[in-house]
Amino acid sequence: METMKVETIAKEIIKPSSTTPNDLQTLQLSIYDHILPPVYTVAFLFYTKDDLISPEHSSQKLKTSLSETLTKFYPLAGRIKGVTIDCNNEGAVFVDAHVNNCPLSDFLKSPDFKTLQQLLPLDVIDNPYEAATTWPLLLVKATYFPCGGMAIGICITHKIADANSISTFIQSWAAMARGEAGEAVASPEFAAANFYPPANELFKFPVDENANKISKITKRFVLSASKLEELRTKAASEDFVARPTRVESVTALLWKAFVAAASSNKNACDMKVLIQPSNLRPKIPSLLPESLIGNIMFSSVVLSISQEEEVIIEKAVRDLRKKGDDLQNVIKDEGGSSSSMIGSKLANLMLTNYSQLSYETHEPYIVSSWCKLPLYEASFGWGSPVWVAGNVAPMLDNVTMLIDSKGGQGIEAFVTLPEENMMSFEQNTELLAFASVNPSVLI
Repeated sequence: METMKVETIAKEIIKPSSTTPNDLQTLQLSIYDHILPPVYTVAFLFYTKDDLISPEHSSQKLKTSLSETLTKFYPLAGRIKGVTIDCNNEGAVFVDAHVNNCPLSDFLKSPDFKTLQQLLPLDVIDNPYEAATTWPLLLVKATYFPCGGMAIGICITHKIADANSISTFIQSWAAMARGEAGEAVASPEFAAANFYPPANELFKFPVDENANKISKITKRFVLSASKLEELRTKAASEDFVARPTRVESVTALLWKAFVAAASSNKNACDMKVLIQPSNLRPKIPSLLPESLIGNIMFSSVVLSISQEEEVIIEKAVRDLRKKGDDLQNVIKDEGGSSSSMIGSKLANLMLTNYSQLSYETHEPYIVSSWCKLPLYEASFGWGSPVWVAGNVAPMLDNVTMLIDSKGGQGIEAFVTLPEENMMSFEQNTELLAFASVNPSVLI
């Protein structure tokens, strides 16, 4: 396949359709928002041709409904100033683009990640790291393929949006475009700093001095429903976990392959640690509604291993399950406490755990699950997406995103590793017994 060329047609600033009230002008960020790296949470939505709607019509529909949606999601049209967002109606960026030389079906035969980046709107800003901590907080790119298919690339700064938040935003925007805004979606709540303690500018989190210096690569690995079932059977054991979940099983398999791939790298740290962010909304539904926007996660080291050891999948699943149970017990022990008291306890726990890690001695891997988010339901009026992908941008070292395949039974893993590690990782025979490397997306 020849290299896909994406050409920008137009760039616009979209402002909220009505002005943000004075009493909502300032939004406080939480300590969790504050310590996150300066990147965007991104989602890609792909749609096949709709003969009834022209690109001009769908573009206008997207912009009008985005303007109306920004009235509810008003901080996304603002600007970050220190540890607050100035909700000043500055607006979001909307880019129209088209592909001249490649139908959507050809791209989806082998959707390589470098080309995927061209479908994000980050090329219209000078420095994405700086933009993610100032402005714009939301960027959208609608790209039209010659066959009539389209891709929507959405970037929301991670300083205010985790995966659940971007999903909530997409559901609201799609409902607005369909004319169903009132009945379909609960209004978003911007109150993350009422749960986790408010951010303090004096608080600095250690950063990895070598981050972004190593050449890294992202590849897609897909586990079909039948292979996942095989993997869950393999990961199960009478002594440990009788029936592991899909995400536990995939995480344990990937962890084993990460550790094996790193062992061939002479510069690797002695200790490998796996960090898993966990969405807290379903764990404390009485206090944290699904519509709560922000970084409502608990992030902790769930697995660790030294250079000489080898991962045993069944034991890794047991340890993952135990960490999940431990978190649930911490929450249960605080039963009856206020939202902010539970948030303070979890924040202290997280920061205490992280203070014991050092980039000199520990090599962190992150596996983040987007599974069960209803991204395949995002219909703007021309049907559901045929394919969905998610990640962060710019990419971060050793970060993997798990996302449901269409139909919700399989899992797609977007794995980012140093190039040297990836060469070994993608040839791991145990991994390849369950996962296919970048198979065609069937439409």
